Amino acid sequence: MSQTFAEMMFKHGFVHCDPHAANLIVRPDPSGKRNIYGKRKPQLVILDHGLYKELDFNTRFNYASLWKALVFSDAKAIKEHSEKLGAGDDLYVLFAGILTMRPWKQVIDTSVDHLVIQGNKEDVSELHMYASQYFSEISELLRRLPRVILLMLKTNDCLRSVNNELMQGSSLESFLIIGKVSSQAVLEAKRAEKKSLMKWLKVWLEGFSVEARLWVMQFALWILQVRKSLTL
Repeated sequence: MSQTFAEMMFKHGFVHCDPHAANLIVRPDPSGKRNIYGKRKPQLVILDHGLYKELDFNTRFNYASLWKALVFSDAKAIKEHSEKLGAGDDLYVLFAGILTMRPWKQVIDTSVDHLVIQGNKEDVSELHMYASQYFSEISELLRRLPRVILLMLKTNDCLRSVNNELMQGSSLESFLIIGKVSSQAVLEAKRAEKKSLMKWLKVWLEGFSVEARLWVMQFALWILQVRKSLTL
């Protein structure tokens, strides 16, 4: 699910904006081959195609760049792309918090699982506290954001809700997928531009850095999975 919607938003820019649980089903792939146990691989089916939004290039690029920055705790890039999406230089911290449901200190934390929500009572209580404390600022942010970004927020909330039900909280694997697909989209857009040799080299080095950081996240995910299996 995370892979499908990440590619919709960051690569194709043609987004289903109402992906709540009732609009998503999983079935055996009717065209897939059966494995040795006689089962087909699962296929995600998206229902109710009445609410789509097409993102223009700049919106898609800045939204992908913002999520790349969020996953990699890049405060400067978070500010830059939040401003370009309409949050302004005064509410970009709040915008990042609404997207991730994490306080700013957690958003810019450099630990690989800094955006993961455990879904416990402490997390819920903290979110309720921030919502009441910053109600007027949230209202102002929603007033100034373009309609297309409001729909992206709706999509983001629906996906978070489904993911929380499936995983009992957000998962590092979901953020690994988001980081990977958003980074691919950003790098593809940069490579498509006509650049000098120095700029091309800079993009290549950025791609190398991204791959290294994604590898660290993948390794951390593997460690967490091993620990979980040992406790079962």
